[in-house]
Order: sequence, then structure tokens, then C-alpha cells
Amino acid sequence: MGVANAWVAAVNQQDLDAIVSNFAIDVSFFGTITKTLISDAQGVRQYFAKVIQSYAAVKVELVQVTVTELSADSAVITGFDRWKVTVNGAPVEAIGRISMAVAVRNGQWRIVSFHRSTMPN
Repeated sequence: MGVANAWVAAVNQQDLDAIVSNFAIDVSFFGTITKTLISDAQGVRQYFAKVIQSYAAVKVELVQVTVTELSADSAVITGFDRWKVTVNGAPVEAIGRISMAVAVRNGQWRIVSFHRSTMPN
């Protein structure tokens, strides 16, 4: 959970460099508003730059999370996230479903696959 918690902290601080540092350079990434698969850290940077610019202030928390260990150096994290953002000056809250595959890369835990979708009505 360390890398997932570090990602949450970076998002909440709106620290773009810290956000991106939690992802592998060859990450597979589907954000809520992406229409194509992002497959590199630069794409993740562009995605979160847009999120921060469009929805500041941004706060996220993970809830009902499970961790499934795949091996000593890989796991899948699944659960829900709660985003609190500002849209046109008004606070908005959204709950979504999130899945992250994490693995050790060069001695550090990184997010290697990320998928977030909105909660169906």
C-alpha cells in the first residue's frame, strides 16, 4: 500500500512530480477521462496536469481497499476512491472504482497498471 498511499498524498498536495514518480516509466494507464490507453510516464504527467488545472483544489482518499499479493515483488490493489474537487467554483464529490497493479522496479515499488472508472448509477 506504500506506493498507493504515496500517490494519494502527492495528488492531495497537487505535486505533479511526486504524482508521476509513483508510476513506472512504462505504465499502462486508464484514467476516468482518458479515451485512449496511456503507456508512459509523460502521458500520466499530462493527464494529472489537466486534472489539477481543471479541478483544483483536488483531494482523494482510498476506501474499502484490498491488496492481493501476486509475488514478493508484485500485488494488485483494488477498491474505491473518493474524489473531492472544485468545478466552476463549486465543490463536487465523486466515488469511483480503482485498480492498481504495483511491482518493484529498480528497488522501488511503482504503479505499473492503473485503471479508474466512475461508479455506475
